[in-house]
Amino acid sequence: MTFHSIVYKNVKENFNKYVMYYLSNALVVMVFFIFANFIANPEIKSIDTLGNMGVAAERVIYLCEFIILMVSIVFTNYSITNFLRSREKEFGLLSLFGLTKNQIRNYILFENMIVSTVAIITGLIGGILFSKLFFMTVTVILTLDAEIPFTISHKAILITLISFTILFQGIALFISYKIKNSNIIELLKGSRIPKPIPKFSKVKAISSILLIASGYIIAVYSGLAIVFTMFPILFLVILGTYLLYAQFTVFFTDKLKQNKGIYYKGIHMITISQIVYKLKDNAKILFIASILSAVTLTATISVYSTQQVMLHNIEQNLPHDFDFIERGLSSQDSKDVKKIDEALKVHGHEVEYKNRIILIEATNEDTDLANATNNKKDFYIISNSDYNVLASQLGKKQVDIQKGEVLIHTYNIFGSMGSKYFIDQTKGLDLMTEGGRLALAIRDEISGGIMNDDGKNTNTAVVSDETFNSLLRNISDENKLVYYGYGIKGWDRPSKAVTEIKKIFPTDTFTEKTAQYLPIIRFMTFLIFIGTFISILFFISTSGILYFKIFNEIQKDRHEFISLKKMGVANDEMKTIISTQCGIMFLLPFVVALSHSVFAIKSLSNILGDNLSGYFLVIASIYLGLQLAYFVFARTMYVMQIDHWVKG
Repeated sequence: MTFHSIVYKNVKENFNKYVMYYLSNALVVMVFFIFANFIANPEIKSIDTLGNMGVAAERVIYLCEFIILMVSIVFTNYSITNFLRSREKEFGLLSLFGLTKNQIRNYILFENMIVSTVAIITGLIGGILFSKLFFMTVTVILTLDAEIPFTISHKAILITLISFTILFQGIALFISYKIKNSNIIELLKGSRIPKPIPKFSKVKAISSILLIASGYIIAVYSGLAIVFTMFPILFLVILGTYLLYAQFTVFFTDKLKQNKGIYYKGIHMITISQIVYKLKDNAKILFIASILSAVTLTATISVYSTQQVMLHNIEQNLPHDFDFIERGLSSQDSKDVKKIDEALKVHGHEVEYKNRIILIEATNEDTDLANATNNKKDFYIISNSDYNVLASQLGKKQVDIQKGEVLIHTYNIFGSMGSKYFIDQTKGLDLMTEGGRLALAIRDEISGGIMNDDGKNTNTAVVSDETFNSLLRNISDENKLVYYGYGIKGWDRPSKAVTEIKKIFPTDTFTEKTAQYLPIIRFMTFLIFIGTFISILFFISTSGILYFKIFNEIQKDRHEFISLKKMGVANDEMKTIISTQCGIMFLLPFVVALSHSVFAIKSLSNILGDNLSGYFLVIASIYLGLQLAYFVFARTMYVMQIDHWVKG
């Protein structure tokens, strides 16, 4: 049997330990190559293809590549260190059988080279296969007119190959010196030295909860001052989380041991006794996993919710794709309308609806309200019938306004969506028009426009048809306003047509959302898409570290489970013990991270002035699903290994 065959056989026999290391590294390599291949595509920097978005996308991905390498260094360093530490006895035996320190180091390097080479090759193949899908997705996200051409960059392959070969082997070489410098006696002892009973400080245990609670309270009540309280909050929560694992978990399990009703029930004595040691031994790992998970979860939810709030606010303040207002009433559409129709037809856009509605200008006579920060002075008066036409097109609730009543539509400018600028301060509204003064009782106030915000945040007053027609008869035709509102099929498509149409009108009479907001929405969506990859890497890395920690300790648990089997503990009971241990290792960090994220998102909600709980639940549910899948996988692998030993 040759030296290399021993290494190969060892890798094959320890596949269950290597599998997550291999899969995690393969995924990292795959994502790194996809990003590198995207950057290397010559069309990305082309102004005709992506414009300024291409430059921004390139910079974001360069940052992501750096993050990927940093994550890889941390994950690989930790994985190899703990994996080799769990095999100290094995290296001691090899030394006893005559292998020199250099041979043991070569043994480690060759072993790591096999796994890392397969991971790099697998990652490159996966990257090549999924690069086409990545390019297609970016094309859809950025709503480009033409698909980004698919290419495989030899430069990207070479960079990926060199970067990760150096990274994996360099870390393995560095770590191998720690084994090389240990003597045989130390290696043979391994982890056989009995562990002392975990100790804790009651004061530190209670302090952990107080520190975290203090951080949460400050976060909730900081409001816009969160900019100044952010770092104190982070300090309190991070310190509290560390003490939570290092002290409180041991304190809590100790209290469970003292509760005879719980401790002596079924297999709880075995489970709790093992958990105490595992929590103490893995405090740092659980702490790191919780903080990384919290950062990943909060960042993902923040970007996603910010994008959704932005979209919601755009739709609320600019319900029509574009509109314009003309002064002076004529019997037919103006020449500008014909130019718009021609431009849309040339660019091949389908018009879903086109409105021509008469409006009346009005001003608010309440001087106290008029002097407020939000525009409470200017109004457009619209009839109940025309309002219901617009409401029907936009999927909003139709209303029946009685004579003497008014429904007010405002815009979300300085307050949160849903803020009441009128009805909370007064029950009546006095409007002055060319046709005379109008005293109305406020029926309701709705945040968000039924027409596009005209740039001055002019409010909309909906009155009964009778009131509107009575007013309209006393206003000259040249002072009547005509509102044209357009709805185009697929509002994110007609940016070129809208840019062309916009040149026809003065800037203060034409409003649109396509050309103005589409680049922002595209970039936010792109950030979410790229952020998803990074989030998955963080998730895989943190979960992979936990997986390694569990399986590095499996040798220690081997004799315990064999002894439990001899003592008569049933297989189902041992599986329950394993499930509890794996569940705490994988799900406890998620629960802590989720708790941190809840209060972080609450702070963000206060800043944005919107409720982000719905968006939070979407992302948190996805993250929980992934965490449960990882837990089930780790538990299955653990049970298979224990079954093999017990039955053997």
